[in-house]
Amino acid sequence: MINLEKIIEFMNIIAPPEQKEEGDNIGFLVGRINSEITKCVLCLDVTLEVIQESIELGAQLIISHHPLIYKPISSITDQTLQGKKILDVIKHNINIFSAHTNLDASEQGINDYIAGLLDLQNVQRFDTQDSAWQGGRIGEMKEPITLINLANKLITILQDNSIRLAGKRDKQVQKIAFISGGAGKTEYLRAAIDMGADCYISADFAHHTALEAYEKDFGLILCSHYCMERVILKRLRQFLSAQFKTVQFIISSKEKNPIDTI
Repeated sequence: MINLEKIIEFMNIIAPPEQKEEGDNIGFLVGRINSEITKCVLCLDVTLEVIQESIELGAQLIISHHPLIYKPISSITDQTLQGKKILDVIKHNINIFSAHTNLDASEQGINDYIAGLLDLQNVQRFDTQDSAWQGGRIGEMKEPITLINLANKLITILQDNSIRLAGKRDKQVQKIAFISGGAGKTEYLRAAIDMGADCYISADFAHHTALEAYEKDFGLILCSHYCMERVILKRLRQFLSAQFKTVQFIISSKEKNPIDTI
């Protein structure tokens, strides 16, 4: 049994709050700071299924990537989905903590982890040019690789069977820029090109962004937002379990990608 405040202190080391993107709502969002924790569920989103799973497991804490409360709310009632979730976790004494863009950006976070899984060299922060936040990464493969082989590598690494690409499949790429999650802006594509990348990887791209990459003969890989970010949960469980040996950290088995691939 560990006091919640100790877990929060450790999470703030893994994902320093000062590394969040401006306007992001992270940290301790719902609960009582003096709660004693024996079980914690790790997830991407605080869904109704995750909450029910946490209740059944007897968990006192949910650590999510996406914040349950992102924008200011004027009421908490059972007439809204968000209100129902907040009321349910309070009723069952479940605390909510979220590490979002600070976990994207940190050295122990999602983008550095993906860089390691890809075995990239000379990794540095990816300057998107339109924001002071630099959560993404840019680095080099040891050897050039075709765009299709890089996409297949990501299918395995991210366990993502919905990956798509824009560009010539046999295009040779080596310098790779990427940002986990919903960073499919055209501005980010152009920033990757300006930094000398051969390929940009993210999720949630618009048609015209993909078209621009295709016409510029630039490699673009479109991942699932869910898979690209949920990959961090195993690493997060390792960090937390090593630090708090009397707490059981459980990756949600009920959470699923809301977008199904046919």
